[in-house]
Parts: sequence; C-alpha cells; structure tokens
Amino acid sequence: MGITCDAVHTLKAWAGSLGGVAYPLCSDFWPHGATSRAYGVFNDELGRPERAIIVVDAAGIVRYVDVHQLREVPDAEEIAEQVDRLSASG
Repeated sequence: MGITCDAVHTLKAWAGSLGGVAYPLCSDFWPHGATSRAYGVFNDELGRPERAIIVVDAAGIVRYVDVHQLREVPDAEEIAEQVDRLSASG
C-alpha cells in the first residue's frame, strides 16, 4: 500500500499517469499527516512527511524503515527485497 499526504484526486492522477499501480493508494491528507505522524516520519517544520519507506508485516510489526531526503530516490531493488522477505516468511 502506498500512503501520501496528497489529496485523493492527486493520487488518482498520479496512478493514471503510470498506467495504474498494482497496490492500493491511500491519502493521509486529513487529518493532515496523521498516519505519517504515527510512524514518526512527519516533519512539523516543513509541514509534510519525510520520504519514507516503511514495510509492515501482516501482524502490524514494522520490519523495515528507510527515510530519504525529498529529492532522493529510494532503492527499488532494496524495497522489493524487503517485501520478498515478508512473502518468504509468511
């Protein structure tokens, strides 16, 4: 699942520009940043969450956290590896 502080219509437009995505997208727009605050990645000074990848298993246990600067691009292979670990253990 992807979660962002963007509004729902923005998520829909972004997914459409990619030709769709294979996972659900959720908006953390209101209350603004409630989910990212709960995971400790909301930047109050900037008024937005950090670019963070958080992998949570089926039991709700955080298994992986990777936080980047806004302009940094997370390593897709590393993220896929972390998700594959969940699939292999489940």
